[in-house]
Amino acid sequence: MDAISAAQARAMAAESTVVRRFVHRYGPVAWAHAATSEVAGSRTWHYWWHAHLLHVLRDADEHRPDPRRRRLLRALHRGIALRTLGRWTTPFYDDVAWMTLALQRYDLHDRRIDRLVRRLDEAVDPVVGALPWAVGSALYNAPANGPAAIALAWSARRGSAVDLDAWVAATLDDPTTGLVRDGVERGAVRPELWTYNQGVAIGSALALAEGAPDADAREAHEARAASLVHAVARWCAADGGLFPSAGGGDGGLFAGILARYLAEAAVWFADDGADDEHRAVSRTARDLVHRNAEALWDGRRAGLFPADPRRAARAAGEDLDLSVQLGACITLEADVATAGLVTS
Repeated sequence: MDAISAAQARAMAAESTVVRRFVHRYGPVAWAHAATSEVAGSRTWHYWWHAHLLHVLRDADEHRPDPRRRRLLRALHRGIALRTLGRWTTPFYDDVAWMTLALQRYDLHDRRIDRLVRRLDEAVDPVVGALPWAVGSALYNAPANGPAAIALAWSARRGSAVDLDAWVAATLDDPTTGLVRDGVERGAVRPELWTYNQGVAIGSALALAEGAPDADAREAHEARAASLVHAVARWCAADGGLFPSAGGGDGGLFAGILARYLAEAAVWFADDGADDEHRAVSRTARDLVHRNAEALWDGRRAGLFPADPRRAARAAGEDLDLSVQLGACITLEADVATAGLVTS
């Protein structure tokens, strides 16, 4: 079996786990439960987890087109509309940014996208120069500003995207490691390093490079993305390239988000076959994605993936969370995206 076929088979298994164990249909609508049935509170509905479910199933349909999946996507789309009473929003701007990205991935012509993008843009605090985590919050963080910058870059509001990306770089980049710290609250930097913050910083740099007005701007955004890829590689080097685990709950998605944007970097920099430095960035990003996809696959037990790629999955605890299985699904789809790249 070649690399692409093997990656596709693994991604199919991860997708099957998510759909069979967590997604439930109710007539013409569908949504996912937060955990398997034996977990207390398993039927909880999570807005931002559904954004990533919509996003990764769209990735899967690009990799393995299937009319049944497209019907499921439509049912999930209707389910989100129903659960949000047609508003498609929450008071948390990071969640709104993730949903905007999911809708942009699902259907660029969805009329809701303009409304969500406008909501993000209008919520930027002009004094701080960044988006708060939520309505009324004093926290300005990477999980809100990173995905918002990507969403704005994909819309007609590139100027706002440039500003948010620059704010993250100037305020949250750690001068010692080159990684992105979590946020700023009441003037104090929160120093925590999370995988998904690195992912969205890579993603926003690449989104801005794609629509750059000139070669200098493109090169500057590419240089930031490349620097972040290498910073992530150094961060993970002592553990054989494995991403730090953030456990279950919301943390179950963090590593998958990093894998998604590392895959984007691998594809982006592989396109420039004449540039040795770009090929090295692509190879580094691809290897990180593949190493983590392999570790998750090796840890799979009874159809479940582990929250931590350093161990085997367990039929208890955090491994029963939708977020954990969805995070694995995102990582394995990212591995599909990079499997055919030639970067040497």
